[in-house]
Amino acid sequence: MAQTINPVKLKAAAEHLEWVLQQYPGSEEVQSLLRSLAPLIEDAKQGRILEPVDDMKIPGAYNFSDGRYIPYKSPSVGSAYSDFAAEMRGGWTQEERQLVAHLEAMRIKPEGSK
Repeated sequence: MAQTINPVKLKAAAEHLEWVLQQYPGSEEVQSLLRSLAPLIEDAKQGRILEPVDDMKIPGAYNFSDGRYIPYKSPSVGSAYSDFAAEMRGGWTQEERQLVAHLEAMRIKPEGSK
């Protein structure tokens, strides 16, 4: 099944990402990401994104692999960006949801348990 854009979810993710990025006005890294994403965020908020977009066409995608935004976790730049990118490509797939749930379960598992 092909992914399709849900304009309501995409708008919410865009607004949230914009808000999160605005919480770090003193970080040039974060503000640079905001500037590069601003046109796409605006298009998403205005309902102009009609077709799924490949992750690699979303500005900033490569910067997350080097851990650049790890320090910005309250609120989390990484989570907000991931949610926005997922909605830009048509939402989380079932496989992605299962993987996230599995990773989260592993993360919260007490040490020493199997």
